Amino acid sequence: MNVKTVKYRSLKACTLVAVGLVMLSSYTVNPQKGNVFHEIRPLQTDSVSLDDLSGYFRFPNRVAYIRFFDQDGQFIAQQAWDGRTYPLQRTGSLTFQSRDEAYQVAFIGGTDGKIDKAKILNRVMLEKVFFNPTQYVSLTADQLMPLLGRYRLQTDNNMEINVTRQGNKLAVEQLWDNKTIVFEAFSPTDFLNEELSFPLTFILANGTVKELICFESDRWERIDHE
Repeated sequence: MNVKTVKYRSLKACTLVAVGLVMLSSYTVNPQKGNVFHEIRPLQTDSVSLDDLSGYFRFPNRVAYIRFFDQDGQFIAQQAWDGRTYPLQRTGSLTFQSRDEAYQVAFIGGTDGKIDKAKILNRVMLEKVFFNPTQYVSLTADQLMPLLGRYRLQTDNNMEINVTRQGNKLAVEQLWDNKTIVFEAFSPTDFLNEELSFPLTFILANGTVKELICFESDRWERIDHE
């Protein structure tokens, strides 16, 4: 995968997300034609705490995020890419809709009972992350060391990359063309090249890095390490 392809795919994905939400906000819901605001029920006494629902949730393109948070008793959804906010009204223990546009939000719990996903607009599944995607962090050499090594694209044995350290950042060398891309960290396993909107996520198993993911489904298996 070359740099031009990376840039095109990631920026196109972000644009589609933003355009989709803007288009949805361009019409007004008629209360006489299916608006469910009049059907909103009072909060249930056993409702899940807003603290359990709050946090950053990542779109399938792994670049765009929405933050859910409580602000003085008002639950808010905020697009991380432009800061736009949507006040939400509760319709159930785990369901909400935006106050003005009637966008639907449904939170989903994992096998451990903790909220780890949110479905928006009745079709887009978001994954909860446990870092702030708007603020980089500085990692130590010891934190970066377990990530270094060579990785091979699972769907093409001819595509390999070498991950090295460049100060407190990661450098990914594309071995098919010797181009290098530098990434900054959001967490010890999540990185981004902001210029190209190119994300990397490292997957660990039993404390050892086994693979990394970029974009929606490109998986690179670790084949060696430094």
